Amino acid sequence: MEKKYLSEFKIAREFLEVSKINLKSSLRTSANRLYFAFEKAVISYLLFLNKKVPKNHQKIWSLCSEFLGEEFYDHFRELYDLRMQADYGNISKFFDLNEKVLKNLIKKSELFIRNIELKMRKIENEKREF
Repeated sequence: MEKKYLSEFKIAREFLEVSKINLKSSLRTSANRLYFAFEKAVISYLLFLNKKVPKNHQKIWSLCSEFLGEEFYDHFRELYDLRMQADYGNISKFFDLNEKVLKNLIKKSELFIRNIELKMRKIENEKREF
């Protein structure tokens, strides 16, 4: 299980970098990769906690809310909304897909993903102390 959560987190970092790189060339690709970067980070955390990870987005969001909190859940939903605009042209519930919005969400995602990493490290350190 340990290797799986590390693998998922590595993919999250990779997708985050791809999102940044594509910011200038393709907002759609950037938004898509940003959503999946965050999803992979959440999945990594759930695997770290030895939770079964469902295939359904909404069930993953629910677990995100339960184990990481409402702030993470809200961010997850915003990123999903942005991905739906990018991939399918859906009308936004939160904001329009543009470079400024995407830059802000990338920064916010970096902080959330870093926070997930810190949570995992803290739990690992607490396990070692016992």
